[in-house]
Amino acid sequence: MEEANKGVIDLTDRVLKELLKKPGFKEGVRTLLQNIDPESSRRLVRTMMWQDPEFFLGVLGAVPSIVNSLAQCIDEMLIQLNEKFSPQLLHDFMKSIFISLDKNTLESIVRNGKVLATELWTVAEETYQEQSVTNNTTEGEEHGK
Repeated sequence: MEEANKGVIDLTDRVLKELLKKPGFKEGVRTLLQNIDPESSRRLVRTMMWQDPEFFLGVLGAVPSIVNSLAQCIDEMLIQLNEKFSPQLLHDFMKSIFISLDKNTLESIVRNGKVLATELWTVAEETYQEQSVTNNTTEGEEHGK
């Protein structure tokens, strides 16, 4: 018997397998994707942050799980792309994608991301060092018993 409640990603996978069998669902997703309005994104972020800061910070608390999930998704996507698609097909497809990207905003993301990453990496290093010290102390105590 399957485990009940494996998690939200497992649930999404199982539901998506069923939905992808339905042409109406796929057409609805295509319509949704064709109507993404990037110019409203900044306003959406301001609304999320300042309409209810406590809720926004709660959402930020899920960032590690979201980042870990996205990292595994991207890793698997890259594995599948490398194994199943020809380099020429990927080259042509990526070229068409890059033409549509907002270069100025991407440059701004890299610039702002570097500043924030540099500041936050110090916190990450301190946290990992503290965790390492705690783990070493705990392991030493276990062996001493």
